Amino acid sequence: MNFSYIFKRLPILLIIFILSSIHPRLNELKASNDIVPANEKDLDLYRNMGITYICSASAKGTDLDFEKSLVVAANLFSTVIQQKHGGFIKEGKNKEQKVDPKVLQNNVAFQLVGGAMNFCPDSVPKAMEKEFRNQYKKIQESNQK
Repeated sequence: MNFSYIFKRLPILLIIFILSSIHPRLNELKASNDIVPANEKDLDLYRNMGITYICSASAKGTDLDFEKSLVVAANLFSTVIQQKHGGFIKEGKNKEQKVDPKVLQNNVAFQLVGGAMNFCPDSVPKAMEKEFRNQYKKIQESNQK
């Protein structure tokens, strides 16, 4: 059997897979076990990434609508907080707190809609914009009490 003929025909990814299986050091994951809460900088980054995704995905001429893009972005944001930060956030001088995933997803979706209204207002459905404004007003009123 001519091995050089076989190796010339193998895709590069298969060769890399084989080599990584042979050498155990190439397979090691360098993951940190330390859980660091998401700080304001992290939250801003994830929020801006979500807004960018929503605006890009729901732009005119694309197949995704705003609601589907919002669900994807909110799920991704929440998943990153849960997996990378153990579900913990730390905003400002407040102590770190573990956030319920459902509460986090609702809050994130609300923030992403608000951000999209600033960066790509034409993509935000009018009904969703109206609901956002109503909820925002209720939040402001409750904060004044």
